[in-house]
Amino acid sequence: MALASCGTTRSANVEKSSRPQVESSSVQVELSSNPTTGFSWACEIENPAVVEILSDSYKQNPAPKGMVGVGGVQTFVFACKQSGISALTFTYRRPWKGGETAEIRHAKIVVDDTLHGVVEFSE
Repeated sequence: MALASCGTTRSANVEKSSRPQVESSSVQVELSSNPTTGFSWACEIENPAVVEILSDSYKQNPAPKGMVGVGGVQTFVFACKQSGISALTFTYRRPWKGGETAEIRHAKIVVDDTLHGVVEFSE
């Protein structure tokens, strides 16, 4: 399962320079995940000038108290930095166990001049 959505957010540049706040768009991608197996999603961005990862979080699906091994959703939030296109590669892997990979998903993000981004997964 992969879902992508867009929403406008305010973001401030936290660098040492005193740049003003800018209006930017964030794009959210949700992928089914189960870190109790040792696997989690990693994302590589081909063109970091177009987007960057703001956050990477996980939320377990509802389950009875005490139940272990329950899957959930891993959510990536991307900040659209400038217009353009970037390939995204999502890899579901066990980074601590020799790089074992279970799945690779390819997508592209298209950011327009208003910094509105859309993610399209290839099948």
